[in-house]
Amino acid sequence: MLTFLLQGLPPLPGGGVQMMTLDTLISWFWNAIAVIWWTIVAAIAFAIVIPIALFLFNKMTKGIDEMAELKNGNVAVAIVLFGFIVSMTLIVITILIK
Repeated sequence: MLTFLLQGLPPLPGGGVQMMTLDTLISWFWNAIAVIWWTIVAAIAFAIVIPIALFLFNKMTKGIDEMAELKNGNVAVAIVLFGFIVSMTLIVITILIK
């Protein structure tokens, strides 16, 4: 029943040689719903994982207040935090794709 969640991107209506049929329109509709669904799932996952990861990162780097350093304009801390957030994002994406 929920096999539409495992399909690829929605087909473009009327694109290429294919004719616009009711089946094509229904398929496009379900695929669009699947894209919206996975966008919501990813947003919730990122909203949970990133703050927890930043909290743990802050606990692991005792003696350095990253947020205060960012407010002072420390570019090195900004680059490290950027890399950390990107790595957490890649981990979440890898888990969601499986």
